[in-house]
Amino acid sequence: MAYSDLFSGNMYDFASPFTFSTQLNQIVTNLNLFRVEYHDVNSIALEKITDVKNLVAPEKMPYAQSDWNSAERPEFTNVLYQLKYTNSLNSVTSRDLEQYKARGTIDIADQITLAINDFSDAQYAQVSNTVEVDLVEALLGLRVNSQYAGQGNLDFLAGGSKTTYTMDISADANVFQQLSEIGRIQNVKLGSGLAQAKQGAVILASGKAAVALRYHPSVKDFMVYTLPLEQGDNFYTRTKGANPAFETWTLNGVTVIDVTGYSLITDKIGVDGFVSFPVMSENSNAYVLHSGVGVRHATQGKGAELYHQYVIIDQRWGYPEIATECSYLPIVNVPQAIIFGTVSE
Repeated sequence: MAYSDLFSGNMYDFASPFTFSTQLNQIVTNLNLFRVEYHDVNSIALEKITDVKNLVAPEKMPYAQSDWNSAERPEFTNVLYQLKYTNSLNSVTSRDLEQYKARGTIDIADQITLAINDFSDAQYAQVSNTVEVDLVEALLGLRVNSQYAGQGNLDFLAGGSKTTYTMDISADANVFQQLSEIGRIQNVKLGSGLAQAKQGAVILASGKAAVALRYHPSVKDFMVYTLPLEQGDNFYTRTKGANPAFETWTLNGVTVIDVTGYSLITDKIGVDGFVSFPVMSENSNAYVLHSGVGVRHATQGKGAELYHQYVIIDQRWGYPEIATECSYLPIVNVPQAIIFGTVSE
């Protein structure tokens, strides 16, 4: 969107959508577990996985023309969903420009540019924090609450119960053995087909659970990193760099994040609890964040973006407005494979 300075005649172009950097310490967002799938509408029909086959082709007679194997299709159910929607709008006013003039920026177009940039950052933080809250609710609450979406509150367990595990953290316990047991439980819950798409696991731990996973006698002398920390494609490296406020380490191939004191997560897992969830390949569709389009502007906000941000101009007074829209719906297709843990001493 171009802005014309009424005084100098210069044209200033504001890109739409804006380019955003990673918001630090948005733990679930920064894990990149959810594959973003873009839609050009905000009501979508989804095929939900009910079974993925572990395919094996039995031996056949080589010269019998009619004796063929056939690859069995995965089983799905179709569900209609409406995306959640949120937005933010700020108008640049003369009062906003006064603060930039007081800082030494004289040109009005420069003042407007600074105001738009500040509003852009604030709106992105505001809306992305909203998405983070819903990602946490989807992953750890196994539901998505909505006041306006047609399906209302979405329960991924469909009335079922969460998968739970009690970890023994007494002095003579073997934490490694219990981590392996948690991994086996996840594989069973995923099923033989989806288990092949598993690429690792993440544990979010708080309080006593976090202490045990870091300093328990059975593990404290054996913590090693599987890849050099400077490798950018290392899942641990990316996770630690994007969440500097939280201590992160790897244990037996599992990335562990200490979330003690982060109430958004500890309210879901308990102050001394933990949760383990599998990291899945992107094409498994285990975790999907569906993204739609903006609805407030006739032409803006229609691209393949999670966050639609654009500038519009009040042609009467020359002051711009900046808007951010986001239509989204996180879906967790493997809720039973997410294991919620408590500890016993």
